[in-house]
Amino acid sequence: KWLMDVGTNYWVLAAVGLGFLGVVVWQRAWRVGVAIVGATAVAGQFSDLLKQHFERPRPAFPDALIQVDGWAMPSSHSSVLAAGSVTVVCVVAWASRRTRIRMSVVLALGTLLVGVAMVYLGSHWPTDLVAGWALGAAIGAVFGYVFRPREHPAPKG
Repeated sequence: KWLMDVGTNYWVLAAVGLGFLGVVVWQRAWRVGVAIVGATAVAGQFSDLLKQHFERPRPAFPDALIQVDGWAMPSSHSSVLAAGSVTVVCVVAWASRRTRIRMSVVLALGTLLVGVAMVYLGSHWPTDLVAGWALGAAIGAVFGYVFRPREHPAPKG
């Protein structure tokens, strides 16, 4: 429950957003910043549209730790996290393959942890998460492909 409270707190989200903006500006990583913001925004919007289409109710557990309003399928948290994670893995010019693999594992575990917490709290069915992860991963892959690091050809001469 603490994780959900932190992840939905406007002050925490604002601090994370400002931190992200600071890193983008400091590193001059405009391409990476645009890709991540774009992927997560699109994933959030598609999740909301699909929720209205499927109109799947949230679990009705009387003993659930939290009660959440709105439709459940797909999980917006899952889709946004998956989109952001896949985009990061694809667009960042990693120092080494090993670093890329390690960050992929860390991001995947973080996304999985948040999803499991949402089921544990009683706000989602497991299939809501799978749908959100699939949607987010697909959107992240598209943004990752479009914004991937480009190899500059050697000058002719």
